[in-house]
Amino acid sequence: MKKIVSNKLTHHKKELGDNLFATYTEAAQQQSLSGFAAADPLLTPIEDARAKQDLYFQSLNQDLPEVHAEKNLHIPGPYGDIPIRLVYPDATGPLPCIIFIRGAGWWAGSLDSHARTIRSLSLMSNCVVCAIDYRRTPEYQYPTQRDEVLYLISWLKENGKKWGLNNKLALFGESAGATIALSCALSLRDKADTSISGLTLFYTNAGGPKPSARAYSQWVWKQYLGHDGLSTNSNAVPLLDDLHGLPPTWLGVGENDPLMSDTVEAHQKILAAGGQSTLVSYPNLPHAFVMYSGTLKPAYDALQSAALATKANLNHL
Repeated sequence: MKKIVSNKLTHHKKELGDNLFATYTEAAQQQSLSGFAAADPLLTPIEDARAKQDLYFQSLNQDLPEVHAEKNLHIPGPYGDIPIRLVYPDATGPLPCIIFIRGAGWWAGSLDSHARTIRSLSLMSNCVVCAIDYRRTPEYQYPTQRDEVLYLISWLKENGKKWGLNNKLALFGESAGATIALSCALSLRDKADTSISGLTLFYTNAGGPKPSARAYSQWVWKQYLGHDGLSTNSNAVPLLDDLHGLPPTWLGVGENDPLMSDTVEAHQKILAAGGQSTLVSYPNLPHAFVMYSGTLKPAYDALQSAALATKANLNHL
């Protein structure tokens, strides 16, 4: 297996948005030159797949933008300690906090895997970003991941002042993380808990496993739910809910994403239930394109739009 020269993420005095490709094809071709590609857990044992995926993520996280500060913590959670990372912009606090929930199919990723997204989001929004390293499948299944995020929300409400936060929170999820964010928002709604001021969701897969979906998608859902086929639990599969009573929501998806219909359906359901939802579709972009925000201008622009929408939902001027 190829190795990156340094096992640490590189940090560079580089302005956000510098030297970016105009098309996904160009950015993907450049990425292929690194020799690192996404792993397939259907073809290799899970630990080997995670190791390969970590190298792929690392290759996408070179020359990270500088932030004011980062703090890595472990907080006690319902299933044991939860690693979190607080990322701070250069701004006077106390500040709102955006909780970042990664995707990676629930089985892969870490606090480092989406480091560029986390840092860029903090700089673009001028908010603190709190990333959570939730427990992964298949070792842990739903509702573990949801419960850990819900615990983090309560922990931030109780302890945020100590860490330079005010009482405003938003959820930001991408792919599988967007599904977790929706599950959390539904749980809070059902308890009449208004802790969250907004939802920002990139390319959610909230509709559950589809018979026509590729084998990987079927596998991902089986590991998460713990069984084949569709669950009847509308919290685990949020699109089974009518999505009423959610906070203002921003949704982004690439037009080449095979899961685009889930994002469109979420948007339509929120509007039909009387909620606020903004849907932005991005031409010629696939699933998980935000990972390319360091090399691809449309991905950078999409992340910036999402950051500004999140900031607006937090009433952070």
